[in-house]
Amino acid sequence: MAYLADSLIFFAFVLVVTDFFAMSYGVFTAAGAILFVVGTVILFSVMHAVPAFFIRIVLPTYITLTVFVSIFVYLGYKAYRAKVKTGGAALINQEGEVAKDIKEGGEGKIFINGELWTAFSDNEIVKGSKVVITEVDSKLRLKVKPIGNTK
Repeated sequence: MAYLADSLIFFAFVLVVTDFFAMSYGVFTAAGAILFVVGTVILFSVMHAVPAFFIRIVLPTYITLTVFVSIFVYLGYKAYRAKVKTGGAALINQEGEVAKDIKEGGEGKIFINGELWTAFSDNEIVKGSKVVITEVDSKLRLKVKPIGNTK
């Protein structure tokens, strides 16, 4: 019975470590925590030298598991609070440079973040001018307005 408990505890640790490398959204960690609790309960029921075993094996494992879960919670909260870095929302208020003239009410090209985008504006903007992105439409075209000097 002690071997079963040892195996459950070992497998619990493997699941927690696996959650670092697999995108399981905490499922492996939760399963590892459950297996760890079940394994320690079984182990306590068959072991007679509980205090020595607890200090030597179980307590460090509980502490390690608590640290891992705390790190996951912290990183998850940090990711939740982070500003959007991709998609159209990330482009709003960024500056770019006109690569192809933008006619008034028409389209042109702008260069931003190493990419060439289709842009439109209410004003005529010539090549080489700096622009700021004000919105992204449903066709992924960028609405821009000129800033600073225009050539």
